[in-house]
Amino acid sequence: MSSRRQFLGRAGLGIGGLVVGAAAGGTIGTVVATSDDEVRADERQRAQARFMEAGGAADEGESVARLGTHRVVWNTTVTSPIACISFDDGPTPEFTPRILDALAAAGVTATFNVMGYNAVQHPDLLREVLAAGHEIGNHTWTHKDLTTLTAAQTRDELVRCRDEVAALVDQPFTSFRPPRGEITGYALRVAAELGYDTYIWSVTRGPGDKKEVRDIQDYMGRTVVAGDVLGLHDGIGQGTFDPTASFAQALSERRELEVQALPSALQQIADRGITLMSANRLLAMSEPEPIGGQPATTPVN
Repeated sequence: MSSRRQFLGRAGLGIGGLVVGAAAGGTIGTVVATSDDEVRADERQRAQARFMEAGGAADEGESVARLGTHRVVWNTTVTSPIACISFDDGPTPEFTPRILDALAAAGVTATFNVMGYNAVQHPDLLREVLAAGHEIGNHTWTHKDLTTLTAAQTRDELVRCRDEVAALVDQPFTSFRPPRGEITGYALRVAAELGYDTYIWSVTRGPGDKKEVRDIQDYMGRTVVAGDVLGLHDGIGQGTFDPTASFAQALSERRELEVQALPSALQQIADRGITLMSANRLLAMSEPEPIGGQPATTPVN
């Protein structure tokens, strides 16, 4: 099993920091009559062709980007039993209200990584999330795979989400969660320009083949440890635009199991003495991780 450690990344890497793919194109509601995996494989092939045509180099004439240090966080180093809980893809009437009820019953505040399109469709739900004291993060406008987008499309996904949500509520995003955890150098640059740290996750609801609520709640209940970022969902991402597609129905079934498992998982985590909280609150209470993962030492005079 790979090590779960906090990674600190300096944003402003530019397009050359990581590969930025070709345009996915399309507009809201456009449906491609192929499987999600086939679409993404084709997009990646075109992205690779674009990368090779550019010689693998960053765009010439890139503007100066003195954006300071912004972090990419999988989990954090803490000195107390605390961890983060977060939800992606909402708000949606199918899942968000029940999640809010479960969090309220457990006395837990979370980070909701908002898909801008869903926020515009369900503004009252977004306001309920904020009224309950939860943080909100930017999860792009339509949940496209950022590794398949041009720089301009990437910027539009983050900026439009920010602007559309700002028109609805008077509370800014505190952070950024890339769809599917897939990130590019340019997306990190835009996130930094908007003032965001970027959060991935270190724990999920468990393997996708878990079909029983008991298995999922027990997995979360025993797996979350101090410093973790637990990544869950209150929506179905791209499935929003084609809810009858097989992949969307499969996602809905997975989300339903997550929601049903949540109350017991929250209780089990609390029984182990771990306090769950929002992402930025966890980071504020965390310790800088030593370089190389080794404990800091006191110099000898």
